[in-house]
Amino acid sequence: MLKKKVDWPARTRRNALIADVVGGFKHKGGFEQKEGAGPEPRQEAIGNSGDIWVAGRIIGILDGGFVLQDESGRMDILYREEVAAGDTVEIKVSVEERVGEGGFAYKVFVAAEIGLLAKCTEEYFIRKSDPNWKRGVVDLSVKEKLKTRSLIVAKTRDFFVEKGFTEVDTPAMVMLPGMEPHLDPFKTRLVTQAYESLPAGDIDAYLITSPEYAMKKLLAGGWEKIFQVTKSFRNRETAGHLHNPEFTMLEWYRAYADYRDIMEDTEELVNGLAKRFCGSEEVTFSNFRINMALPFERKKVSELFEECAGIGAETLTDRDALYGAATEKGYKISKSAPYEDIFYTVFLNEIEPQLGIMKPVVVFDYPKQMGALAKKSGEDPRFVERFELYIGGMELCNAFTELNDPVEQEARLEEERQMRQKMGKETYQVDQSFIGALRFGMPPSGGNALGMDRLAMVLTNTADIRDIMYFPLKDL
Repeated sequence: MLKKKVDWPARTRRNALIADVVGGFKHKGGFEQKEGAGPEPRQEAIGNSGDIWVAGRIIGILDGGFVLQDESGRMDILYREEVAAGDTVEIKVSVEERVGEGGFAYKVFVAAEIGLLAKCTEEYFIRKSDPNWKRGVVDLSVKEKLKTRSLIVAKTRDFFVEKGFTEVDTPAMVMLPGMEPHLDPFKTRLVTQAYESLPAGDIDAYLITSPEYAMKKLLAGGWEKIFQVTKSFRNRETAGHLHNPEFTMLEWYRAYADYRDIMEDTEELVNGLAKRFCGSEEVTFSNFRINMALPFERKKVSELFEECAGIGAETLTDRDALYGAATEKGYKISKSAPYEDIFYTVFLNEIEPQLGIMKPVVVFDYPKQMGALAKKSGEDPRFVERFELYIGGMELCNAFTELNDPVEQEARLEEERQMRQKMGKETYQVDQSFIGALRFGMPPSGGNALGMDRLAMVLTNTADIRDIMYFPLKDL
């Protein structure tokens, strides 16, 4: 009779991982611990007898045994007494070598002792609709994708540090958010205690939609190459497979650089990560086989509207002309719709789905109405120096040659404030601390905001952004 212990202990005797055990037995009762694999063996537990203790979750019941799993792998355990799927146990295992038909030798792991560490108190049945943390127990690909995501973030940090950038950490809560009309910030209430020049009070505060303003203040303060990986928050972004209200943003800025320098950074980063995590420059994403080799394709917005929608630059840059062209195509658009709505009606329907299908494409030089934080093009002032990267029909980033003229910047933000008012959205004052930083003197700079979740989607061939997040909104 096997000895079964059900004592909910505060500690476990585990001294090896399952992968170590499966690969480490050399003969009956013998075990070799792999260097650097698994927890440090407790000599008093192993001793001369070779006692091996593993611990994990029972993920399946077999005829005469069960399947045990820990983070390193799975193993079949021979155990004839009743156990429950879902329970977490520690097991003292031994091995028996047997010879099957045809003289084939195989190993059988036998439980010499079992102790219950934690009991599953609900029905143990995991569905595809269950949260990521739960599905990862049975579907190891979920856990592997999330591990890969963590490595992608780590290697991204390495990329910038090796290029001489400094990682910064700016606030996630601010007094005034960005003014972009199509973004909705999360609003909270800050209760302050009187301290020095700070009065006691109850004031509005907001979670950032991007760390852009704070990072530009650092540029004005003399920092020249900075980056950060941070959480950003955008309300009303819960629909579809590309959005989550809380997401991870990578932003970086170079002083004395422009958007073409940032294009090169972006291409080098994405190409290097593709080779590192996909094993080659060929990536499968969204049912497309995409060639990530350098250089990426580059296309002006005006070229794309001409090629894909039959709309020339003169029409594209004139609000009324673009409205006429869009309605002629059959799009139902309000006569009072702002330029951005008309632009995106055509762009999202006729252009975006075709972008980055064979190779990543850098889409650049947007109409000036589409870049409130970007400098005007030196070649054609109807456009601004802005680009976005598309892979598999999905936008990954938004980058500019940054506007550093404080007078023009304040005027553009005021225009956006008025547009928000016309759209019936909450309005707030232009952030004068940001304008003050530009007055102090921000050098000519280029910057980029890249969605790390979407980049991880590409590199792991994941169709839904929520499947590459640890706790997306649906799992909370």
